[in-house]
Amino acid sequence: MSILDRLKTMLRALNRTTNDDRSATSITATEPDSANPLSVNHTDALILVHHLDADGNEIQTPDMIAGTVGEEIHLPDVSIAGYHLVHIDGLTRWFTKPQARIVLTYERQAGQPVWVYAYDIDQRQLIGRPTMYRGQLGTPYQVKAPTVAGFKLLRSVGDLTGEYTTTSKTVLFFYRNQNWQQTDLSTGFVQIKTLTAVYPYPGATTTDYLTKLQPGSTYKTYMRVRLTDHTTWYAIGDDQWIAEQHVQLTTGVALLPQLPAGYRAQTKQRVKQTGVVSFVPGKQVHTYLEPYGRYLTTVEHGETVTLIERLADDNGVVWYRLKGRGYLPGRYLTQLNPPY
Repeated sequence: MSILDRLKTMLRALNRTTNDDRSATSITATEPDSANPLSVNHTDALILVHHLDADGNEIQTPDMIAGTVGEEIHLPDVSIAGYHLVHIDGLTRWFTKPQARIVLTYERQAGQPVWVYAYDIDQRQLIGRPTMYRGQLGTPYQVKAPTVAGFKLLRSVGDLTGEYTTTSKTVLFFYRNQNWQQTDLSTGFVQIKTLTAVYPYPGATTTDYLTKLQPGSTYKTYMRVRLTDHTTWYAIGDDQWIAEQHVQLTTGVALLPQLPAGYRAQTKQRVKQTGVVSFVPGKQVHTYLEPYGRYLTTVEHGETVTLIERLADDNGVVWYRLKGRGYLPGRYLTQLNPPY
């Protein structure tokens, strides 16, 4: 409903003799006027309509309504972006005197929230509950980093200051365990040198894991962490950590799948092509150091890659070598250009 329609409804409400519920917007009338108290006497009349915020500041140039005493007032259609009307003072249906005024008071609408998240950059998980900042449209905000016990702040992503708008915003704060000095997410293999206990986190001195790792066994690692006390720990699973002094690095060749007994590249040729990776939307697929060999890196679904070599083994499997990215099975490539 427009402001004009709302005001007309309010004016009709003023003429009722009952005490029926009125609009949520409060109205203060200068005098009752259930009927026109004056006949039109052709005396010029002017009403100023003021638009004020809650602090009494003008938020729009006043409107002027001209007429003659005794005539019906025709209010302007008013709509102020970012505000809604909360109070009307001095409203009458008729021009009752040569000069008068109506005061419309507005309140700012609420802006969309600013969401703040604290994130463990190494464990890749939220730490603590999200925080929501709220305020009125156009008013300023300033986001502060949450204090998270046991963690140190690294950096933030998002606008720390700004104004509340009609669009919600997000600010991410990235933290690291305060005892962690350096992390390495690259994977590899370690071989156990002595009977080794498994701990729930780096630097732990007690554990609930009853089984110890046997000398000579080999494990894949998922993260390496150097602590502030200069010790290094390896993750071999979720909440499963072992200290560096009990292991030695290894290539893990014995754990890798062996090439098929009859594997042999039947055809191998240099190519100059591009292709589009086709795997699962939003996911990555591994490339290999050599066909059927160790993982080298990953490529994104939908990514355009440069192909420099094509080969097929005696099982009929086609492989392509990506420039600087290793080998990828041909079934993960589409839109070859040129198509040969």
